Amino acid sequence: MHGGVIGLGIWCVDTTYKINKLPERGTLEYIIDSNICVGGGPSNVLTNLFSLGFKSNLIAMGSIGKDNNSILIKNHCRSNGIISKYLSSSSIVPTSHSLCMSEKHKERTFLYYSGANELLDIKHFKLKNIKNNPKILYVGYLSLLGKLDNFDGKETRLCKVLKDARKKNLITILDLASNNVPNFQKIIFSALPYTDYLLLNEIEAELLFNSSLLNSNNQLNKKLIIKLSKKVFQKGLQKALVIHSPLESLYISQDNNYHSKSIKIPKKNIKNAVGAGDAFCAGFIFGIHEEWDIETTLKKSHAAGSAMMKINTSSGNLPNIKNL
Repeated sequence: MHGGVIGLGIWCVDTTYKINKLPERGTLEYIIDSNICVGGGPSNVLTNLFSLGFKSNLIAMGSIGKDNNSILIKNHCRSNGIISKYLSSSSIVPTSHSLCMSEKHKERTFLYYSGANELLDIKHFKLKNIKNNPKILYVGYLSLLGKLDNFDGKETRLCKVLKDARKKNLITILDLASNNVPNFQKIIFSALPYTDYLLLNEIEAELLFNSSLLNSNNQLNKKLIIKLSKKVFQKGLQKALVIHSPLESLYISQDNNYHSKSIKIPKKNIKNAVGAGDAFCAGFIFGIHEEWDIETTLKKSHAAGSAMMKINTSSGNLPNIKNL
C-alpha cells in the first residue's frame, strides 16, 4: 500500500471532564460526564482519518512510557488501523497524560503532564526506516515537542526531521498548540522554511501574530490576517497558512486566498467541542493527500469538525468522508 500519513509528535492519554463551569478557588462544581481516551494531535488526526475512510497507511511516531497508558495507546492504534511499531517506549518516565475541562459552549481548558513526550528528539524519527512511501508528514503540536523544540544554533532540532522529510518528498503539515511559551514565535518561524502547510486555530494565530484577529462579531478579520500572513511567507512557509475558527476558515497562499464558512450546529446538538479542530485537520489532510481542490478540501474539513461536535468523544466515530 503506497501513500499514507505519518503522525509525528505528542501521544498522550486524555481524561475529559464535562462541566457547567470552572469552579472558583476553594469551591466545588459537579462533573456532568467524563471519558478517557488516547489523545494528542497525531493520535486524533490519524484516528479521524481512519474513521473518515482513509485507505492508505497511517503511521504513528513519538515517545511513550512502559505503563498502562502506553498499553492503552497501542491497543487504540491496533483498533484504528494505525501502525504503532515506530513509537519509542521509555522506562524512565511515564506516558504523557492530560486533564481537559470542557465547559458548555466554551473553549476547553487543559492541564498537561508532558512525561515521555519530553524525551522527543531526532533519534525517535528515522524516516528512512519507514517503507511504502508515505505522502504526508503531520507534526503536532509545535511548542510541546520536548527536545525537538530546542534550538541548535538558529534552528530547532525539529528542523532536521523536516529537512529529512523534504528529502523524501513528503508534504509537511505543522499543527500548533495554544501554548504561550516564551519562544513560541521563534519556534514556529524556525520551522517554516521546511513546512508546506501551517494549520492553526484563531487563538494560536493571535499568539503567532501577537495581535487580536477577530472583529466585533467574533469573525476572522480577513484583511488584517492576509496582511499579517505576509510575515510567515517571508519566513519561508512554502504553500499555505490555514486558520480555522468555530465560524469559518481562511486558506492563504502567496497566489490565492479562500474563505469557507463552517457548518452551523444548534447548541442543543453540540455534545462536545473537544477534538473539533483535530477533525478539521484530518479532513484537510485527507483532501491534500487525495489532491482535491481547496474549496472541496475546506468544505470537507468543516464538515468533519462539525460532525465531531455531535459526538461525545475527541476522535473517531466520524462518518465516511464521502457522506459529509
